[in-house]
Amino acid sequence: MNVKARIRDHWDSRGKRYDTPVHVCLREVWRDLFAEIFEGRKRILDVGTGTGFVAGVLAELGHEVVGLDISRGMIEVAIEKCPDVEFVLGDAEDLPFEDDSFDAVVCRHLLWTLPNPRRAVEEWARVAKEKIVIVDGRWKKKGIGWIIRRILTAVRERRIRFHYGDLGGALPFYGGPRPEEVIELVRSVGLDVRVRDLTWIRKRQKDILPLVYKIGWSVQDYFMVEGLCRYQNG
Repeated sequence: MNVKARIRDHWDSRGKRYDTPVHVCLREVWRDLFAEIFEGRKRILDVGTGTGFVAGVLAELGHEVVGLDISRGMIEVAIEKCPDVEFVLGDAEDLPFEDDSFDAVVCRHLLWTLPNPRRAVEEWARVAKEKIVIVDGRWKKKGIGWIIRRILTAVRERRIRFHYGDLGGALPFYGGPRPEEVIELVRSVGLDVRVRDLTWIRKRQKDILPLVYKIGWSVQDYFMVEGLCRYQNG
C-alpha cells in the first residue's frame, strides 16, 4: 500500500471519533479570527477539511466554502455537520480545480500530514486569487508528559495506533512545522508573507480542556501564516 493510501486509511478510521474537545473547542474564537482575516464575502477552499470545523465556521460568516479532504470517512461526518458547505473528496497536493478558482485557500493542522508540502502549497497558490492562510504548530514533543498525553488521548479516542507509525519518516513536517519553515515554504512559491502568533489560542484551549487532554499538554509554537498575492499589498 502506498503512502497516500495509508494516510487516507488512517483518517478514515478516525472520522467518527475525531471530534473530541481538543479539535472543536473555542468556536467563537475561530469565528472572530477568520472574520478579521477574510473581509467581505469570499469563495474559500478549506483543504484538509477533516470533519468540517473550519469550513463550518467560515460558512457561518457568510462565505461560499468548499471543503476538500482525502478521507471519505472524514467527509461523511463533515457533510452531516455542515449542510451549507460543498465537500469534495480529493488530494491537497493535486487539487481538482482550475487556476484562480477561489479567492482564498485555508488549512488548519494539515502540513504535518503531507508527503509533499511544497507541492501542496504550490497548488494552493495556483487556485487562490488573493491569499492562502495556514494555521499550524508544533505537536511532537519528547518527555514523560508527552507520552502520558498520547496514551490517555489514545484511550479516550479508542485508538490502538497513536499516529502514523512508521509513516512519520515519509512526512517532512511530521510532528508539526516551525514558523520559519512555513514562512520559507510560502515565500518559495512567490507569495508575500504575514505572520501571526496564535499561542494565546493554545493557552485558552488548555484552560478549558478536560483533564485527560491537560496532562502532558504544553504550549508550543502555534501560528498563522498568510501568503498574499503580490497585488494584494499594492
